[in-house]
Amino acid sequence: MMGNTKDRIHFRHQIMNRIGILLLAGALLAGCAVAPQPLVDIYLEPIEGRFNAHIDVETGAATVVKEGVAVTIKPLDEIELFSLTEEPRLNPYLLVEKNGAVEPIYTVFEVTVHNRKHRRVVVEDAAILLDGNGVQYANLSNDYFDALYDNVDHPQSSPGAGAYPYTPTAYGYYPYYGYHQSYIDAEALEWGRITIEDSIFEGGKLFSGAKRSGFLIFDRLESRATDLRIVLPEVWIIQDGKQNKLEFKIDFRQVLP
Repeated sequence: MMGNTKDRIHFRHQIMNRIGILLLAGALLAGCAVAPQPLVDIYLEPIEGRFNAHIDVETGAATVVKEGVAVTIKPLDEIELFSLTEEPRLNPYLLVEKNGAVEPIYTVFEVTVHNRKHRRVVVEDAAILLDGNGVQYANLSNDYFDALYDNVDHPQSSPGAGAYPYTPTAYGYYPYYGYHQSYIDAEALEWGRITIEDSIFEGGKLFSGAKRSGFLIFDRLESRATDLRIVLPEVWIIQDGKQNKLEFKIDFRQVLP
């Protein structure tokens, strides 16, 4: 993937630019925009024969069961992310360009942890993604998004105004929006944060039979990243005053066109 620290920092700035575009401009520009056209040209699929994972060929989800705890992880493709909101401009996971092209901002997995039999299970919300070259990503937390959205600078405007002018080149977004002055879409900003808050995976206690689901959100992978490993949130079985730690790993492959 990225061979050195300089490359990784550069890629990180590219990701932050994409995030900034969404926060500051919403998902669609005003004017004659083409209807969004989400397409699945790059996708992730689980690798068979790893860690005793059961693979659902219809959904692309992989499930690993250990000591009565089942963890299922499913990569979300562009179309699935697009369907999360009725209005594309309110979708915090995607950038919709004026020509209708849809581009994911993040790499997103849906994870479900199911306590099938134990009196109490505790699951953490931190996860790690490793690519085949050893580059490591931590999942983006609620605190990360809180800081990201809170740091958007809203220029002064009259009460009730829904759009605020800004200069695209001042934020480094000229390749995307250089042909059109855009604006801060306050509604998209608010609903984007709510969508992430409602969907992100959060750790907690699971009593017998309980499930907990949500999204693990990572910086978007570079196309050269092929084989991947998700080290899932730590799971602790609490029984008779003792804690038994379980570790779940599932391997995926990024399939390119």
